[in-house]
Amino acid sequence: MVEEVKILITIRHSIRFCISGGSSGGIHYHGGTRGSCKGSNCLSSTVIWLSILGGIAAFALLTVGIYYCVKHWRGRPSQSNAVFIKKETTENCEPDKFDISMFKSGDWKSRYFQYGKWHGPHKFSLSFDSKLKTVTGSGSDDIGKFTINGFYSTETSRVGLTKKYQIGTGNRLENLGHQVTIQLAWNAQNDQFEGKWYVQTSKYHGEDKFELKFDGQHILSVYEKV
Repeated sequence: MVEEVKILITIRHSIRFCISGGSSGGIHYHGGTRGSCKGSNCLSSTVIWLSILGGIAAFALLTVGIYYCVKHWRGRPSQSNAVFIKKETTENCEPDKFDISMFKSGDWKSRYFQYGKWHGPHKFSLSFDSKLKTVTGSGSDDIGKFTINGFYSTETSRVGLTKKYQIGTGNRLENLGHQVTIQLAWNAQNDQFEGKWYVQTSKYHGEDKFELKFDGQHILSVYEKV
């Protein structure tokens, strides 16, 4: 019993000695001194580690912020169709300005780039109202049936369209009854409208190239006949 008490006292004394650092001022273990930390050295080490951890946290927050920002804006045009068609570009050559020959009511064909490849061409009808400067149409593609409404400008040779899919038609997985924003400018060299499409749904955010080319006999509208 006396020996056990002596052993316990010895252990307690050893623990106190190790924690206090003994005569060397360090924290000792069976393998020797692990390290020492005094005054400003401790403070500097703490600041360095806190700075590293803060930098890692800031980088993580920045990455998450960029991800959600890209997700929020991808598939959304920077301006509405009404504003887009009024914007002048250097791509519009002087001879093409105020030329209404490209705004033909009739059959058109389009194709769009998605998932690394072109889809189409798909044929549909468009009707241009020369007084209101609006365009309407309907048709179908590999997604489903759709209607089209939009605006155009003879001054900038631009078209802004909204394609609305009829849910329950075509590809049931891709067709959500969603809208596609299409913004195009006339390319005289290729004799077609070129630009981009934009889509934002609960399942998909995307945007890419779109081309629109006249492909049918010119149809005189009521306004053009007058």
